[in-house]
Amino acid sequence: MLKRFVVAFFAFIGLIVPTALLLAMLAAPAYPAPLERPGCEQNLASAMANIAAMQARMKTLAPTPGPAICNATRLYFLELVKARAVTALCKDGADRERDLTRLDADVEHLNDAIAASCS
Repeated sequence: MLKRFVVAFFAFIGLIVPTALLLAMLAAPAYPAPLERPGCEQNLASAMANIAAMQARMKTLAPTPGPAICNATRLYFLELVKARAVTALCKDGADRERDLTRLDADVEHLNDAIAASCS
């Protein structure tokens, strides 16, 4: 009687464990969900708003060379670097690569402008 119970127990376990494992694997998503970082949406919006404000300021100062335009250019450069850091942390996929490439080009352009016209 004990032998029949042990054989039935192991047969039952032998059927249940693989079935449960198979169902768990089928229920799991094929790809893990992207990691949601808290505050990223707000930080990205804030960074882009700061860049837009600096662009507007640069347009008003553009015709007048001098220390004011150099300071504004340096501040704009700083905002671009901050926006690039937030983008690198918060975005993924093709959008991330496209935005980082654009921001890198803008940073390089501003760095060259600062080197050329500000001492």
